[in-house]
Amino acid sequence: MGGEIKEQKLNMDQIAFRLFGNFFKRRRAKFGVLRDDLLKARLYIPVEKWLSRALLYSIIAVGSVVAMYVVLKFIIAMILGENLSFTALDFVFMLSGIVIAFFSTYFGYCYYPKIIAWERQGKIDRTLPYAIGYISSMASIGVIPYMIFKKLSDAEETYGEVSREMRHLVRDVELLGLDFMTALKKLLALTPSTNMRAFLQGAITTALSGGEMGDYFINSAREYMSERRAKYESFIETLGLFAEFYVIGIVVAPLLLVVVLTIMCFLGNASLEALAAIVYIAIPLGSFGFIILIELVGSE
Repeated sequence: MGGEIKEQKLNMDQIAFRLFGNFFKRRRAKFGVLRDDLLKARLYIPVEKWLSRALLYSIIAVGSVVAMYVVLKFIIAMILGENLSFTALDFVFMLSGIVIAFFSTYFGYCYYPKIIAWERQGKIDRTLPYAIGYISSMASIGVIPYMIFKKLSDAEETYGEVSREMRHLVRDVELLGLDFMTALKKLLALTPSTNMRAFLQGAITTALSGGEMGDYFINSAREYMSERRAKYESFIETLGLFAEFYVIGIVVAPLLLVVVLTIMCFLGNASLEALAAIVYIAIPLGSFGFIILIELVGSE
């Protein structure tokens, strides 16, 4: 079953490329940003093939919207016992649906690699300080830089996306035959993480200026871990501030309102709908909003 789906997808890609590939191939230079996003997201597909797929699925989305509208119109006509007919308003609705379906699908495809690259950046940044600590510990016992990165590439269970990035460096050296510095520069250009780019740029600059990369790794580990501790301290302070707002805004204030409204309900001056809105809507939505806010702040 999985093989059939994969084969079907492959056939759709082939159809899309045959239909639109030449159009996008002639304009390949205009899509340099998308090409970089694809590489940073590690989606290994030519940009003209990706855009051909996006355009084909956009057309399919348009056809689906038109078909669904016609079917819905037919069902409504059958229920009402009328003949199927289309008014000017129907064509306006269909045209609006066509425009929305086409552009949302197409630009969704164009923006998808950027989202994947952004997710990878977050994963790299979360584990990079610990990976640099590992690099510095290896450098302190005299392991050569390339072997350090190679060992780091094998520690995916511990360092996750950072190890996956290092695999590309090892692949470039051992399979493509690039020298270590060239592979390092290539990784610098393609990694989505600005922190990793800064770290690799420092390593390259140190090596080209005749310095010891081992000393640079050790100093970088101290710096990154210090920044990490400062970030966690700031996050804890922010959580304390959020906790105060939560207690006041979501716990104390609604409870006071519930007590007041309960008394007013017994006296006949308030309705149960307002009390129910606070208990079943305001408090749960407020708590959910705080959870989302903390998640967003913690993921930075």
